[in-house]
Amino acid sequence: MNSLAHFDALETPLKPVLDPRVFVEAKDAKTASEDDRQGAFVACMRRLARGCEVAANTNAAKRSHWAAAKVKREGLLTGRNDLDVKWAPRGLALVEFKDGKSMPEPAQIECLNRAVAMGFPVAIIRTPEGGFNWLRSIGAPVPEVQW
Repeated sequence: MNSLAHFDALETPLKPVLDPRVFVEAKDAKTASEDDRQGAFVACMRRLARGCEVAANTNAAKRSHWAAAKVKREGLLTGRNDLDVKWAPRGLALVEFKDGKSMPEPAQIECLNRAVAMGFPVAIIRTPEGGFNWLRSIGAPVPEVQW
């Protein structure tokens, strides 16, 4: 190996690291899927936190090549968080849902880190309880609920 080969190794991309300002709910052993967990959270928010609006960012859908090209032109962002939660007057939080064991993929980490750098509160949530508690901690009008 020549002396320059060592420098080539330095150019290898590193696995992105999640910004420490992203709140990450602790992993758990429950078997509910990410979809089920997110659905339960959205249902609870719409029923109990009427001062908030919860909106999904549809990124994971299976699409034809034509449809994928179309949504990219329309502004689809790979790695975007699952949900936006907003409230008056100017509250906005970005939520990524995961099951009990998963962590974000590299594209998601980069997107979440970029949102934190822009000043948005960001969290990786696993349960409706965790989502409610975190949102309340950042000032969202979310009621305290006895689970």
